[in-house]
Amino acid sequence: MKLYHCSNTRSFRPLWLLEELGISYDIAFIDVFNNKGQQQSYLKINPLGTVPTLVDDDITLYEAGAICLYLSDKYTQHNLAPRINAPNRGHYYQWMFFVPGTMEPPLVNIFLHTQLLEVSKRRQSVIDDSKKRFERIAAVLDHSLRNKTYILGEYFSTADIMIVSTLDWFPELISNFETLNNYHQTLSQRPAFKRALLQK
Repeated sequence: MKLYHCSNTRSFRPLWLLEELGISYDIAFIDVFNNKGQQQSYLKINPLGTVPTLVDDDITLYEAGAICLYLSDKYTQHNLAPRINAPNRGHYYQWMFFVPGTMEPPLVNIFLHTQLLEVSKRRQSVIDDSKKRFERIAAVLDHSLRNKTYILGEYFSTADIMIVSTLDWFPELISNFETLNNYHQTLSQRPAFKRALLQK
């Protein structure tokens, strides 16, 4: 099994998950910020030239969420996803898709207009609007985590990996949400999270 990874990208999600699973894997670093993903050798593996990409025998997958779903269901003995017929399987799906569908868009806008775009193309209005939008999202998460250790209750799952890895992009934006901030800080102390961070 090989994971194609670049630091400070969504590929941290499956990387963290692989460390939680404790299985053997190889890692290949693709610097997508310097156009390395557009090299023909990599485009043959992932035609978008993005990360992450997972190669597992004859299966090649891209999209971080899909890779995480695949790994969690393949290695069911680690209990990082509810069983198919478990009552909380529906909520697990909800939070897995909440991340790319709801959490990410305003944060990507903030990243674009504070770091990635040329200075002349950055817009403070986009940053301000995105921060307001994310504040509402953070409030929903904060409320959903009240009296819970993890997003599914007392059960650590891959949905927590998806959420916490995204909160880690701009942790300062959740400083006013006590429950959410504590959740982020606690889960980012997990040994597997720390091991994944060391993969540079």
